[in-house]
Amino acid sequence: MVASYSDRIDRIVRLLNEQVQSSHSLRDLASVAEISPYHFHRVYRAVTGETPSGTLRRLRIARAVAMLRDSTKTITEIAFDVGYETSQAFSKAFRQRTGHSATEARKDRSKLDALIEQLSGAPKRRKQSELEVRLVSVEPFKVIASRHIGRPEGLFAAFGALFEWGEKSGLLNDYRGIYGIPVDDPRDEEQARFDCCFDFGPKAVPDKEYRKETLGGGLYTVTRLTGPYDGLEDKYDEFYGSWLASSNYVLRDSRAYNHYVIDPGTVPPEQWQTDIYLPVASLPLNS
Repeated sequence: MVASYSDRIDRIVRLLNEQVQSSHSLRDLASVAEISPYHFHRVYRAVTGETPSGTLRRLRIARAVAMLRDSTKTITEIAFDVGYETSQAFSKAFRQRTGHSATEARKDRSKLDALIEQLSGAPKRRKQSELEVRLVSVEPFKVIASRHIGRPEGLFAAFGALFEWGEKSGLLNDYRGIYGIPVDDPRDEEQARFDCCFDFGPKAVPDKEYRKETLGGGLYTVTRLTGPYDGLEDKYDEFYGSWLASSNYVLRDSRAYNHYVIDPGTVPPEQWQTDIYLPVASLPLNS
């Protein structure tokens, strides 16, 4: 029987809680959860409302609060026990999370009790709307890709530079569409990776600054965002969260991608349309 995505993520939360002093790579956590590394981070956030690193930081501080209340260990000893390399790093993280220093908190048992309750659970997920989703089979196609690293505000310039290259290379007669591959979640990574892509036709050849990527190939579920691009991450959360959990599909080991249906330079932001393509396979019949 195929484990639900909620069960798989619960498996990771238990692991992090049992090993708060350890650090795990996203790839290792994805392997334990049996979720493709392409999708693990977004599935985790959609299910829990926080990132794996956010969960670990919360659990470390929760364990430290319990030790401040129930043990006589020094703050430095507690810092090492819950996985911090220095007491200074622990003190900074403790104050950021609780609003208090560990020394102050230790003097007030009722404050410690309140902090334990506050830190005991993940953030509450907002109520998600009903998604309109269609199922499509997509033939593989080639795009020219440019890697952008940084905040989303720089994406317009990155797309513009790639389009200008296509224009100078005489590729606009075969232009077929604008696409994007969100490698990282920009809410969590200051240096988030994103691949800006144009379909300039199958004969387009990149220069040394760009590269070819293949999109499509197989079954996808598709949902559409109408409006500004800053709504995309919430849409991804809905797609990877409640919709996927209640569907008859599982994720394939392939990247999701965006198709920018309308050129954003031709209409105002409230009329922009973006289709999110999520690679899926049907659940086994015996699941």
